[in-house]
Amino acid sequence: MQKIKNNIFLRSAIAEVPRLLGQLDRYRMSRSYGSFDRAYWHYRTSDISCARHQEAALTLALLYASDVEGNPYAGDKRIRAWCDASLAFSLSIQDTDGSFSEWYPYEGSFVATAFVTAALSEALLLLGKDVVRSYEQAVHALSRAADWLLSHNESLVRNQEAGCLLALINMWMLTGDARYKDGAHKKARDLVGAEDSEGWWSEYGGPDIGYLSLTVDYLVKYHAKSGDEAVVGAITRATDFIMNFLHPNYTAGGEYGSRNTEYLIPSGFTLFAAHHDRARLIGEFCRVSLERGSGITPQNLDDRYLSYILYNWLQAGLAYKELPGKTIEDFLRERRIDRYFPRCGIRVIDTGRFYFVTNLYKGGPFRLYTGGRAYLDSGVDAIVKGSAMTSNALDLANTVMCSNALEKNFSCRGFLKSVSEPLMKTWTMIAFKGFQMLVGRFDGVRALLKKILRKYLITAPPRTRVPFERSFRIMDDGVIVRDRIGVRPEDAEIFYGEKSSYSFIPSSRYYQRQEGSPLRIRHQEIIEKKENEVVYTREIRI
Repeated sequence: MQKIKNNIFLRSAIAEVPRLLGQLDRYRMSRSYGSFDRAYWHYRTSDISCARHQEAALTLALLYASDVEGNPYAGDKRIRAWCDASLAFSLSIQDTDGSFSEWYPYEGSFVATAFVTAALSEALLLLGKDVVRSYEQAVHALSRAADWLLSHNESLVRNQEAGCLLALINMWMLTGDARYKDGAHKKARDLVGAEDSEGWWSEYGGPDIGYLSLTVDYLVKYHAKSGDEAVVGAITRATDFIMNFLHPNYTAGGEYGSRNTEYLIPSGFTLFAAHHDRARLIGEFCRVSLERGSGITPQNLDDRYLSYILYNWLQAGLAYKELPGKTIEDFLRERRIDRYFPRCGIRVIDTGRFYFVTNLYKGGPFRLYTGGRAYLDSGVDAIVKGSAMTSNALDLANTVMCSNALEKNFSCRGFLKSVSEPLMKTWTMIAFKGFQMLVGRFDGVRALLKKILRKYLITAPPRTRVPFERSFRIMDDGVIVRDRIGVRPEDAEIFYGEKSSYSFIPSSRYYQRQEGSPLRIRHQEIIEKKENEVVYTREIRI
């Protein structure tokens, strides 16, 4: 059989394999042989091995099974043995109810159970029972995970339900149990029904570009295996939505999304490219981004997420084909956008001279690209009498003044949110782990705990009494931004024009080259008196 031709997706993934293997306990006599969680087995700073690290077993399976130019791991007996060890270790850390945990003991994590089951079942389908020593045990254990998934749902972060679809359809293919296929079809219809009319699924209240690309990825793979045409329209609508947020410098996403992610998962687009031309264009966008090193690449990922998602770049490379059609360079050069998405509060404009995007429900974080440079502004940050505050938090209670895309003046106003990034303390950790060991394993308790943690860390930063207003004026040659904050200048330090985010989103805050070459701007700061109130006001012209 002729070798698969190498490409930038495959090269970028294969280059990071040594770093990935460094996360794996490769020593046969070790009690944690097969664990990809280096903090657990090597540093020994964690008391559980995070199950999501075990998704890397699929990366090993792909490396072993793919006869690709420049892949030194194809057919390597060590890779095969390590893949088998990682599968076996995964089974050893499964909870008694069939679920897996990501962050703490007895978590009953929906995302870990869905994504780990999807990845490990994919590895079993790829390698088969003749290669995997623990094949029968793995199928049995993952069936228990699939049973758990059938009885649980996730509505706040919809990408996790998309991963569940792939997990269930894979388990149907492995076992022939119709319950898994029927369950996947039912969940697929629920997921399609939950897609917003604008083409996105809610991620803690709004769209997020990185997680939307992950949802597309899982849906494309589910469709390829199930033949379920019900999801095709949802895939194309989501793909069309993402097209608006491909930046001219081949980056995507950012703080205007609900979860601040800046990556694009490429495999869904290269797999779906022959079915939808816009998926082909996004796949080409991902390819050029890799070639330029301009976006989030496997090299940018930290060790944790390298274990979680490196296989997506391998799958993208294995599926990639050059197809006829407009080039992504021509598309971006010719693109003209002036759109407002009222259901999520996002305004996006591409005039040819500059590209601008903001989310008014998040307090107006925005990005502007022109002449190969970027201006990244996550909103207003302030220290008021020793308390840290920010406007950059999704708040559907913000007052948004933008009725359509024809308006050249639009704004949002609300109240600054407290910045609270709690760091774990020793006695807090002891109490928390003790609680988990005693009562945390019960379904009702852990569901309540997850709800509390999500609210505390992600979804609901407390409002302060400090009002803010951010207004935009779109000009032919740029943008004028005006901030008004209800504080006395002598009582506050005000920060703006910075890239920042404060909610707990593990797959965010990666550094990109665009942060090192910002646009120069003209700005003016004045103190504005309004009746008896002193207001800090800033105006910039970009």
